[in-house]
Amino acid sequence: MASGANNEFELKGLSVSKGIAHGEAFVMLNTDFKVPVYEIKPSDKERERERLQTAIIRAREDILKVKAELSESVGEAEAAIFDAHLLVLEDVAILQETFGMLERENFNVEYCYSCAVDKFIGAFEKIDDPFIRERIADLKDVSKRVIDKMLGRSTLNMGILSDPLILVSSDFAPSDFALVDKSKILAIITEKGSQTSHTAILSRSLGIPCIVGVEGVAEKVSTGQFLLVDGYNGNIVANPTENTLRHYTELESVHREVQKLFDSALPMPSSTLDGEQFELFINISGAADIPQAMENYAGVGLFRTENFFLDMGAFPDEDAQYEAYAAAVKAAKGKPVVIRTLDLGGDKNLSLMKMVNKEENPFMGYRAIRFCLDHKDCFKQQLRAILRAGALGPVKILLPMICSIREVERARGMIEEAKEDLRKEGKAFDSNIQVGSMIEVPSAALTIDIIAKASDFISIGTNDLIQYILAVDRVNDMVAHLYEPTHPAVIRIIDHVVRRAQQAGIPVSVCGELAADPTFCSLLLGMGIRQFSMSAKSVGEIKYLLRKISLKQAVDLRNDVMALTRSRHVISRLRSFHYEIMQSK
Repeated sequence: MASGANNEFELKGLSVSKGIAHGEAFVMLNTDFKVPVYEIKPSDKERERERLQTAIIRAREDILKVKAELSESVGEAEAAIFDAHLLVLEDVAILQETFGMLERENFNVEYCYSCAVDKFIGAFEKIDDPFIRERIADLKDVSKRVIDKMLGRSTLNMGILSDPLILVSSDFAPSDFALVDKSKILAIITEKGSQTSHTAILSRSLGIPCIVGVEGVAEKVSTGQFLLVDGYNGNIVANPTENTLRHYTELESVHREVQKLFDSALPMPSSTLDGEQFELFINISGAADIPQAMENYAGVGLFRTENFFLDMGAFPDEDAQYEAYAAAVKAAKGKPVVIRTLDLGGDKNLSLMKMVNKEENPFMGYRAIRFCLDHKDCFKQQLRAILRAGALGPVKILLPMICSIREVERARGMIEEAKEDLRKEGKAFDSNIQVGSMIEVPSAALTIDIIAKASDFISIGTNDLIQYILAVDRVNDMVAHLYEPTHPAVIRIIDHVVRRAQQAGIPVSVCGELAADPTFCSLLLGMGIRQFSMSAKSVGEIKYLLRKISLKQAVDLRNDVMALTRSRHVISRLRSFHYEIMQSK
């Protein structure tokens, strides 16, 4: 029950997993343990190597156990997060650096190992992007586990705690889930983290409310203190009064009923009130992300293949890629699957692209189609695998970060070469596969009429497009407030792309976050978008909303918004429209 002894106060953070919870806090102290350093005899170095190798074996056993538990409770796709931990555990560069120092110096192996890890962390911290920050978290998590094994340290097993708790931590790592009976986690609150962090992903999969980015929460909250967590709005209330608890209990009940209402739309026809048809596709990172009830979805609008490469930690061969793509095609049960070619570089896959280290601005550097066209052997391997998967069901190829028609033409030339190779080898493939261009760069958006001449379809990636239009790094705290999807420039460019694609007579879809934004989807429909792609969990809400409006209403909304000159006016118009629709019967 709520505590009346202390005054109620609030904390604010970023909600990354929805839901409301209340209960006692358990503050996990992330104290930094100083690794001991001492001299050893040269004759002891072989024994030191064996100590590290034994620790790695034991750490691997722990990670595999955690992965198996999560595979059973939340699914293989989410548990695959720990594949990255296994790759870090056996990273050749870290081991070489460790053993090199052990040979040069007469220090104990755990100290050499910690120095090697610190060197890599220092290099990664110079790169300001979310993916590398998550890799730093993996490296810290895994290295701590290895060092604990060498030092014989054990971590508090929270599974022994009998009561459900709200976990509070400066940085809750994925492996921390192994310390907890997951049925006893009411909510998770951390100082660090992001919408795409591994902890956020696992929390959403487990249905645990989670708020990150709460400054100083580990110092401001005490173990045993009663908390209320609002995972919808990012609010935390310490020492809530009975009235506050009652308010949030009612709010949670309303949210659950609303979600049931949204989910009821899943099996319904995808059409507006006046009969305009639309299609809702899903974004995936692998076959495991495809729902069983595929009849409720139009197909896979975006298969992010780079995640498969990231999990592998190396360039998988053609057969391994074919198996991954084929599994997705089979799971789609005859529905189309759009497979995006490698979007490596920028914020993805430092270990596979050494020169990312040297780039001052990797988001605008050597990535995606630029990388693929320069690495023809790797690119052609992927194209062959996709073409072969196309023999099993409807598949399309999507080219990322296109800037000019020349890139599309070069990629299509390599696709034709791959077809010819497969034809000579007598392997089955889709000879008529469609090839589309992803519009996420202003140069492509403004020359869409030219790019459309070499494309069978267009897909708008709003996440990067908005970032590039506004020159705003959305993960940079100093300018994140300037990341405005409702900026008139963003609205006009998206509208321009849709209209020019329609004039060219080719389909156009939206696969970025705006497709799943309930306040934005009606505007996209009014602009002419009929194909939306999003996470499977978002489909119910978007389908429910689009079924409640007419095409005329959406077009009128588009015309109103196009006349507005301030972002705040656009937001106000979209929100009022959304409110009116939700209130209508």
